[in-house]
Amino acid sequence: MMNKDEILLNAQKALFYEVATPIKPGLVDPVTHGAHQDMDIYTFIDSSLVLRPYFEECFDVGINFWGRLPALFEELRSRGIRAEKVMLTETGGVNTHKGAIFSLGIFVAATAYLKQTQTEFSMIKIQKIIQQMLPNLLKNDFRNLATKKGLTAGEKQYLKYGHTGIRGEAMQGYPTVAKGVAFLEMTTGTKQERILDTLMFLASKVADSNLVKRADNPQILIWMQKQSEIYFAKGGAKKDAGRKYLKDLDQLFSEKQYSLGGTADILIATLFCGLMMRII
Repeated sequence: MMNKDEILLNAQKALFYEVATPIKPGLVDPVTHGAHQDMDIYTFIDSSLVLRPYFEECFDVGINFWGRLPALFEELRSRGIRAEKVMLTETGGVNTHKGAIFSLGIFVAATAYLKQTQTEFSMIKIQKIIQQMLPNLLKNDFRNLATKKGLTAGEKQYLKYGHTGIRGEAMQGYPTVAKGVAFLEMTTGTKQERILDTLMFLASKVADSNLVKRADNPQILIWMQKQSEIYFAKGGAKKDAGRKYLKDLDQLFSEKQYSLGGTADILIATLFCGLMMRII
């Protein structure tokens, strides 16, 4: 198992790898802000750097934790809320990494907990820990939604469409991240090509609440699966046709103000796991 500094570095690398990779449909990269008019690459750099102390807290909680694992998540939650405030202060109120604070914080803490046993990182082990951390997440978080004010996009979609969103993904131990890691391991080419192909693979698997919110139609998920199929049929990131298709798709997303924000969060967690497993 890697040491603390290496694990924390991998968390930040995952954030930087995601935002540094062009061109992602509707997402921020070094060239464009995509569908996000209120942010750019520099906003993400600032946010990624300021979150380092939060990830260190997540690690420290995990490495020192003894007891029933649901209590580990409760210890993370208050820290995550504080980290969101730090992020918003740094970015001038722009939500760059709320999803990553939730998911990557869980992965860092679970990795640190696993490190107690000096066991090597593996998806099976980390998924089991996360499942044990979050058995009641949906029940607890969605208990009083009908009367709650100020619902998030994910909460609204649960009431309207029955989508469990990132909470459902987390409660199951992030099965989509596991699929993403398996795909990433099979990819070839440059880091940019591998990350783009993994993003587009994940885009066909994730019920992206950000995309559904912006399209105001859950059928957009079926449409996105088709776009992923076309992209890979054209050869993906390693082929001119695939890259051109991705560029055109990014243009369409920007015009319609669509974004794969939820998929990007899953990609970040996938990249963290890939870095822990030394496959990227």
